[in-house]
Parts: sequence; structure tokens; C-alpha cells
Amino acid sequence: MNRREALTRLTGLIAVAVLRPAGFRRYTDKPFKHPDPRPGITGDHVLAEADLPVKKAVRQAYANARAYPEFFDGVYCVCDCRESLKHRSLLSCFESKQPTGCMACQEEAELIARLAKDGKTLQDVRAAIDKKWG
Repeated sequence: MNRREALTRLTGLIAVAVLRPAGFRRYTDKPFKHPDPRPGITGDHVLAEADLPVKKAVRQAYANARAYPEFFDGVYCVCDCRESLKHRSLLSCFESKQPTGCMACQEEAELIARLAKDGKTLQDVRAAIDKKWG
């Protein structure tokens, strides 16, 4: 290995150590700061199916948000859009087109719907989200 290769590899290792991509982050078991669901919240502001792409998974995620707005409004969105897009909760995401291209939002929507259908509570849903993505 020559000097250039060594420096290139060292730079890569330093970048991984400093930036720590999600796959390299140590699991901390720290729960997200989930918002309290707003009283009487509905899915009325979730985008309509006609405004969505044809992709089945995207349409199902939005349907889940319309079906379980109280759960979606009471959980933190794991894509961290609270910071970048000022979304209050996962429900806020589905009131925009942002989840049409966000697999994190879509996967979280799928998990919430599955747990809600199984009769789980909001606390159960939050715990599952914290365990999977926290």
C-alpha cells in the first residue's frame, strides 16, 4: 500500500468515526420525544388518494394515516422532519407530499397500522417505534 492509499483509507475511517452514519451509531435505547395527540384530531387534512402517485405502498401509507390519525398525531416521525420541515408529528407528514418519497415515513405508517389493527394502544405504538428506530 502506498502513502496515497493509506491516507485515503485513514480519511475514510476518520469520516466514519466523526460522522457516524446511522448504520454505525451505537444503539442508545433512548425514546423519541413523541408529541401529545391533539384532542379531536382527524385525518381530514391527509392528502386525498387522487393527489398521490399510483404506487400502492404510498397510497396505503396515506390510507393508514386517514384511518388512524390519533396514532399518527401522537408519534415522532423517525425521518427527523421536525427539524427540517417543522412537522409536528407523523400526521403532519401525511398532510404533505413529503412521505411519497420517504421510506421511513411509509415504514412507520405500516407499523402503526399493523399495531392499531392488533388493538395496541398509543403507548404500545410509541414503544415499538422507539425499539425499532430509537
